[in-house]
Amino acid sequence: QRDVPDFAELAEVLHDHFALHAMGDGRVAWAPILLVGPAGIGKTEAARWLAARLNLPFRVIDMASTQSSAPLAGSESFWSNSEPGVVFELLAYQPLANPVIVLDELDKSDQQRQYDPLAALYTLLEPRSARDFIDLSIRDFAIDASHVNWVATANNIEGIPAPLLSRMTVLHVQTPTPGQVAHIAQQIYGRMRAESPWGLAFAPRLDEQVVEELKGLAPRSLGLALKRALGRAAREERDHIRVSDLPDMSSPTRKPMGFMA
Repeated sequence: QRDVPDFAELAEVLHDHFALHAMGDGRVAWAPILLVGPAGIGKTEAARWLAARLNLPFRVIDMASTQSSAPLAGSESFWSNSEPGVVFELLAYQPLANPVIVLDELDKSDQQRQYDPLAALYTLLEPRSARDFIDLSIRDFAIDASHVNWVATANNIEGIPAPLLSRMTVLHVQTPTPGQVAHIAQQIYGRMRAESPWGLAFAPRLDEQVVEELKGLAPRSLGLALKRALGRAAREERDHIRVSDLPDMSSPTRKPMGFMA
């Protein structure tokens, strides 16, 4: 709620799940979640942030470019390039049984293909069937995939089959307010300082005039704008960003092709 304020509803849902499991064995677990909202508001980044804070293995699958269910459930063993899917790899080679898997742009998957990219999800998102999950490349034994934490993202729910929607908690995320964008900008800047070898060379917080200028950007664009601005400040050996350092992040207009007289 503090670091990604536009995802407050997600925080509430997770709080409920964590409180419930705290009464049992204390595991980190939640029912599959679908984040629905406009492009560029940071849905995937919020899931990445969550996995990092919980110290869980994490993987993003771009469902828009996925041509079959092989990335999730492996490819059939009769193919020469057969290999296990992400679920098997995470559970077999990571130390924890509850990784976070993000299904990015779930609404853009091409379900008209011969091999439906969503086919494996009908098993994996249902805890009972996920307990006996079989990767298609290794059919000799089943693995328990019921503890995987799923987060899906989408711009809308129209392209998602109803049986899948019924397996997920659907949360509609709104475009952040200018005040929330300002807070997010400070958070991103703070992470850049903490995670970069050059971070301590810069001031602890962004100047308010810079923050005011950043309020009009989408969260996805904030990191790019700040990195460019930090580079420009470094070129002039300054320890702070000025408004003039910020690049123009407005959408470029397409110039017409042709000849000029």
